[in-house]
Amino acid sequence: MGICRSGVTVVLVAVLAGCSTTKPAAEPPASQPPVIVPGTPGGPNQTLSALPSPTNGVDPDDVAFLADMMVHHTQALRMAGYAATSAENAKVKALAERIRVGQQPEIEAMRQMLVARGQTPPDLTHVDHTDHSDMPGMASQDELITLEKARGKAFDQLFLSLMIKHHQGAVTMSGTVVDKGTDPQIGELAQEVGVTQTKEIATMRQLQKGL
Repeated sequence: MGICRSGVTVVLVAVLAGCSTTKPAAEPPASQPPVIVPGTPGGPNQTLSALPSPTNGVDPDDVAFLADMMVHHTQALRMAGYAATSAENAKVKALAERIRVGQQPEIEAMRQMLVARGQTPPDLTHVDHTDHSDMPGMASQDELITLEKARGKAFDQLFLSLMIKHHQGAVTMSGTVVDKGTDPQIGELAQEVGVTQTKEIATMRQLQKGL
């Protein structure tokens, strides 16, 4: 688990895979439209390849990546959500909004990819109240509480510090599934996540210097 993305309309089209149950088992699946994931602000959307045929099987590494990254993104949305009222620096607020606008549709894309592969997406309802310290880059509950209470420059500094660590974790997770996974579409999404968040890390480090 990439300045302002405000005002940018995000279009996400995700199509569930699989053949119609009315077709004979031996008939090959119909071709599937691509999944479109939002690109960088002002840039083109990322068009991913068609969903794989169910006969290709499901790679556990790919499934784990999608499920874990949904949880990872959900925590990032929580952290970014605090910035609207707690951040002092306008560029920090803009970055937080970019993260929020970018990662929300990615969560939905990942959910639909899991469903298309016959998997059950994780329940994100209680992510904020669960310990995910074993996941790369995730903030602890104490860190999240401290961030929620922080205001002004103190918030900006802590937000950037925690979000850089969070993004580094996402880059690690993305690199792992690119190396170990076998699903081309999930690999494409992982690469996009890695590239986007690497760019945002560089932006956040620059912002730290200006605080």
